[in-house]
Amino acid sequence: MVMAASLTTIPMNVIGQNGEIIIESDLTWTEDTTISQNIRVVNGGSLTLSNAEFVIEQGVEIFVDKESNLIVNNSGIDSLEPPGGLVGFGYCDEANRSGVWIDWPISDAVSITLVPISPSSFDFVTAYFYESQGNISEEMAGDQYTIEIDGGGSEGIWIDLVGPNCSPPSISTISVKRSNVGGFDCQYCLMPTNAADYVHRNMMVHGSHGFTITSEGIFMANNSQIFGGGVVSAGMISIFNSDLDRVGPIILNNDSDIYLGDGVLFSNSTDDHDVRGGVASEINWSEGAMGTGGLTDMWEKRLSGQSLTFDASFVTYEIIGMHKFPKYTNFSNEDGVSFIDGGRERVVEIAWSKDNTWEEEMIWREDAIVFITDFRTAWNPEDSGIGDYGGGQLELDWNQNIPISNGVPRVEWSSLMVLDEDGNQLSYADIYGMASIGDSVNVEAVLSNTGTAAASMAINCEEGNAGVTAQISPSFPNTVIGPGEQQTIAFKWRSSVIGIDTLKCSILTPIQLVDEFAFGGGDATTNPVSWVEQDPISDGAGMIPGLIALLIGAAIGGYVLFSIYNNDEQE
Repeated sequence: MVMAASLTTIPMNVIGQNGEIIIESDLTWTEDTTISQNIRVVNGGSLTLSNAEFVIEQGVEIFVDKESNLIVNNSGIDSLEPPGGLVGFGYCDEANRSGVWIDWPISDAVSITLVPISPSSFDFVTAYFYESQGNISEEMAGDQYTIEIDGGGSEGIWIDLVGPNCSPPSISTISVKRSNVGGFDCQYCLMPTNAADYVHRNMMVHGSHGFTITSEGIFMANNSQIFGGGVVSAGMISIFNSDLDRVGPIILNNDSDIYLGDGVLFSNSTDDHDVRGGVASEINWSEGAMGTGGLTDMWEKRLSGQSLTFDASFVTYEIIGMHKFPKYTNFSNEDGVSFIDGGRERVVEIAWSKDNTWEEEMIWREDAIVFITDFRTAWNPEDSGIGDYGGGQLELDWNQNIPISNGVPRVEWSSLMVLDEDGNQLSYADIYGMASIGDSVNVEAVLSNTGTAAASMAINCEEGNAGVTAQISPSFPNTVIGPGEQQTIAFKWRSSVIGIDTLKCSILTPIQLVDEFAFGGGDATTNPVSWVEQDPISDGAGMIPGLIALLIGAAIGGYVLFSIYNNDEQE
């Protein structure tokens, strides 16, 4: 009785409020055990499973925090309910068809019943197999399908399945009845069995893992076996000389690492790769480690939620070089953001299986290029002769967000001055520099473009005191300013209000911009100007032109009168 109890009782530190086993110190379990409660290794604790077999019930989670360790040494961790279905890779060619091996050690007839994984069916699925009559193909249908085969051999038979339009077929369970003297009876029956328990080719195991190891700290395994459980890591994993059956893919968070040493053997992963990491995951796979092989790759790195950020809305672009898209096209939204493939997760690196024959390089990495196809604003319209902003093209790196900062202008103020007739800055303190109402003064705006693209831009001005639109000519002074250039815009300003005032001018930025100052912009104010009434005519100087005109008119009038008088006298 004592021995039996030792096989079913779990050594523990603390039972938590939810029935969890809490481990906060160094603890080693060395007895064969069935685990039915969640385990939490926290606060610097360490759990070692050593020289024993551990059976884990469905849904149990073993959690290791970032300060703690889980060590499996010379032990087995087995799921009571491992994933049991099979699903194909979606290939139609004969060499890569999905298939299961039916062990058939007798030469009589056999009845094989296949059940698909719900909710799929066998409608329009074709079965291929070989019997004494030769190669046979058979159209399947329904929620289960039975294939009866006459005759046979002593080894068994492959049944290959091809879905409609190359869609991947699935199998949940398989049952086999062998004939017994002219009929089928269950003396020779194999009851419905998980399809994954059969030998298969070009098919992945399908279903939920029976338990999960989630580690934020250190997880180590040596000379052990893990069967039917999932592994998720945000820390570090190190595995040597161990079998991982129906475990893959091991999931790595973006900044986690894994080392797979000699003697590691993956089999029956539940996806088309054995390890899945983020773009920053460090994956070290030694030459002595073996993956599931075939169409199942060693690892993939994936990236999700990646976006491009533009300064303007509705910028269109295309990307070439991605894994599943020969060419991808999208545009920025009203916030200037565009999520690549809607932010969905995509594969950016693949380490092909070691026995692959279809790739020259063992590791493929995304080498994508972004092409800006339409980035137009009021500063570079089609008829301006200025090309699309955005720099034309750029390499798509693996950063989460990529700002498109190349190939855009940035126009800022260098100076804004009112000038006198000699081209010097007008000083309102100087009586000779005052401006008269009704007259115009010269204004000079100097702008600098520190960006990497040209801009066809304009400015607008208002009177500083009243805040009303100023009387300037031309109305919207403008220029084209190239990258790294400085341009001067000359215009005139006239005021109708007496007093000291300034001219405040603004760079007119494109309305397509998400941030109005993304391309520069802003305001500048001139030196003050004293607007005065026109000077009255003083010291008789102003009367001289009028007197001259009067004298000339009088002379002309006298001449005319004199001529008339002479004519009268003659008559």
